[in-house]
Amino acid sequence: MKNNIHFLRTLGIYGIYQHALTHYPLLTSKLGIPESVFKNPMNLIPVSEVSQWYVNLAKETQDPDIILKFAPLVDIERIGPLSHWFFSGHDLASTIRRVNMGLHCLQSGAYLSGAQVGPLIKWSYDNPSYSDKGKVHDSIRVVIFMMKILRRYLGDNFSPARVLVAGRRENSKLYVDYFGCNVEWGQPRTEIWLKADLRLSTNQYPSPIKGKLAMNFSDLDDYLNMPDPNDEYKVIYEAINYSRHFGLPTLAKVSSLLNLSEQQFQRRLHKLGVNFSTVMGYVLSNTAVELLRHLVPLDEVSNRLGYTNIASFNRMFKKHRGLTPKQYIERFRLNG
Repeated sequence: MKNNIHFLRTLGIYGIYQHALTHYPLLTSKLGIPESVFKNPMNLIPVSEVSQWYVNLAKETQDPDIILKFAPLVDIERIGPLSHWFFSGHDLASTIRRVNMGLHCLQSGAYLSGAQVGPLIKWSYDNPSYSDKGKVHDSIRVVIFMMKILRRYLGDNFSPARVLVAGRRENSKLYVDYFGCNVEWGQPRTEIWLKADLRLSTNQYPSPIKGKLAMNFSDLDDYLNMPDPNDEYKVIYEAINYSRHFGLPTLAKVSSLLNLSEQQFQRRLHKLGVNFSTVMGYVLSNTAVELLRHLVPLDEVSNRLGYTNIASFNRMFKKHRGLTPKQYIERFRLNG
């Protein structure tokens, strides 16, 4: 692609979305990401869309500190089976390692690391895919997430040695009060500095989370489908899948999500040996199969794929699956 395209699971901003709609009279359409995307927390959203969503959210609420103000309301233990895995170890060190690995299942393009530098342990995060305006919101969101993990083990009053945040905010006192330490703005990446003598690997036993640890096959499918930005087929697939939330996918819409002109996108498809109509039908028929297997009614499946009439949906499905949706349902029931 012209630029690497990365994705974030809806789960990453779902809590913010819920609290924003609860506390503000917002129209979802003005924020940019369609309401239907939030019906499944595993849906993948291009990071460019999330970046603009942050900017729109701050504009519509007229509050540049909106992410921080929702911090006390966000529950880090409600991120599905992944949260049970994060906290299934006996110490903070193992949890931080799992967070560094696991966050790649929630977003692509992120760089996470931890290293001891003299008397400090520096935890770092960066995702260059965000715009300058969106990056500050993402940086604040992630540092709050990590602070909640640290405080789960070290106590609600724990404060790090220092916090580094991308971008700038005028009301810095809000952030100093929340983090309990000095905050440095305008940094190239997000960092949390911890004193090495905290001994993260010893004497840290948080209360266990109630609920299952194991994932079912459906959960596993969801978490493992994050596309590699170098996998053009998968990136195009997910861009088309996301664009259906705006209506039937179009060449223009998908091209814009991929940061390509229509002509560039068509040339890319030609190089891959496919055309837009074929790959769109492949994506939509696959999505339809998943919805049908979850017993979603036919008319709702058609609507979720962006079709305005079910006859067009039926024709597309039969072309790519060799059966009508009703025939597929009957065969699935017989084999189920």
